[in-house]
Amino acid sequence: MFIRTKKKKACFLPKIFEPRGVNDLIRLGSDHDGGYVVSADAVASTRHMLSLGLGYNCDFPYDLAAMGRLDSLTCYDASIDPDALRRRFLKARLLSVVQPDRHRRFLEYYKQYKSLFDSGRPGFAHLREDAGMAEGMVSPAETIGRIDPGTGRLFLKVDVGGREYDFLDQIIEANETLSGLVIVFHSAVEHMREIEVFVSAMREFMTIDNTAADNTAGLTGIGSPNRIEMSFSAKFASEPHIPIAGASTRYKVLTAPNDPNLTEYEIFYVE
Repeated sequence: MFIRTKKKKACFLPKIFEPRGVNDLIRLGSDHDGGYVVSADAVASTRHMLSLGLGYNCDFPYDLAAMGRLDSLTCYDASIDPDALRRRFLKARLLSVVQPDRHRRFLEYYKQYKSLFDSGRPGFAHLREDAGMAEGMVSPAETIGRIDPGTGRLFLKVDVGGREYDFLDQIIEANETLSGLVIVFHSAVEHMREIEVFVSAMREFMTIDNTAADNTAGLTGIGSPNRIEMSFSAKFASEPHIPIAGASTRYKVLTAPNDPNLTEYEIFYVE
């Protein structure tokens, strides 16, 4: 049985994962799944966003594009193409009779996707390629090199799972280009040592702004989260202290469970 707190379930991570609580933060994307707590200074400094994996959720890049002053927004995902979107739309429409909310959510996604990538906005592109280290994929280093963002101007969003853990070193090496980073670690328990090494390295260059345990992915053992979401920002922002409405240093207030219908996880940081 897991240890429980009031209305929440306790989980545990090493102390190095704990946010600093020093930056003004905002939540971009949805109120739950698809939303992340990030540094307001990172958003203000960002001129380029790179997403390695898009899926059927545009909430975060859509909000970042609306709030930031982006010169480019580049998303890599080979699985999303017009045919895939049409198939998804037909499925959602068929299910809308019994699941109207699902239909509404997809229509919102489709509207966001069209606004970002099919409206002729210069520098905004969905590339139907996959990022990774396997043959036929584009390495993270190459995706960043294609943009050539300069120092402290790139916001990177990436999900890491399986063989994608092999490219964490390339993210560390690209730290000088980053204004901010949102990274989601899948199968975290199996890869905890690799994640700890990555977090320890990134803490030298960037500030941990938020850490969250995905309450849809479950816990292992006495309370180790299977999926961890983290956000980082450059220690020295290119454009610091630009006021953004709603910003707060209280990251715990801005953090929300991915699924509000499930028990929320509360992280305790241990030595």
